[in-house]
Amino acid sequence: MEPAIGSGLNTAVERYYDITLDLYEDLWGEHVHHGFWDPGEIPGPDGADRHAATDRLVRELVDYARVPAGARVLDVGCGIGGPALHLAGVLGCTVEGVTLSARQAERANEKAQAAGVAERARFHRLDALGTGYPDESFDVVWALESLMHIADRAAFFAEAIRLLVPGGTLAVATWSVRDGELDADEWELVRQILVHQVMPDFSSLPEHERLAGAAGFTEVATVDWSGAVANSWDPGFAQIQRFARGRTVMRDLARERGVDVLGFFHAGPLMTRGFDTGVITYGALRATKPRQAP
Repeated sequence: MEPAIGSGLNTAVERYYDITLDLYEDLWGEHVHHGFWDPGEIPGPDGADRHAATDRLVRELVDYARVPAGARVLDVGCGIGGPALHLAGVLGCTVEGVTLSARQAERANEKAQAAGVAERARFHRLDALGTGYPDESFDVVWALESLMHIADRAAFFAEAIRLLVPGGTLAVATWSVRDGELDADEWELVRQILVHQVMPDFSSLPEHERLAGAAGFTEVATVDWSGAVANSWDPGFAQIQRFARGRTVMRDLARERGVDVLGFFHAGPLMTRGFDTGVITYGALRATKPRQAP
């Protein structure tokens, strides 16, 4: 399946993940997302527990959204397939993963083959708002740290409810912004994060709830996981200092891949400041498609 991916934002997101795929995989393994820790826990030396923490975030979203075993799942923004492989393996789900990055889709399919779940986990280069799947194709729509890249979030929620069976589940984990007014310095911090991470804007967790309700979802709930995930930007966890400490490495990467790749390295201190000040938040959302039309 080949999408018609035409918007400037989609093209920028595709390029960003194409040129950083190996960096994320080398540093963070198969999960291109935050980790999850209990209060008071800190990352181990040299990021030793980063894989356990990112694995845990997947399990936390599974538990929070009550994803059932054996479900048919659409994984929106599947990355290189880490969460989907968990869903297909441990839970026996059938997963269709979509991403704007052809390189991510290719790598995810390779990993599914190696894990022995290729018959239950398939990955495609598709726009999440135009996948072409029929109505009521999935029991679960799963979006783990992908909604931030979608400018028209109302359209995402509308598409999710179209694709879900009656009684189906929406499971979202997302970067977000503090609800309420931000001052000029706070907005500048947000702006820098958006630019470097190729995101159009942030919504607050209450705004996500409102969008889900407006699309027709019921039993909408959110939980703030900011404190649980903030350690993800600890230098030991993120491992970015392995590259960032060398000006020559940074310069060579920029020459080879273009200056866009440097956004990968700027993210750490910006996100740390965002979490420390409470400007950047992080949360999960669960919602249900009504079993009967209102």
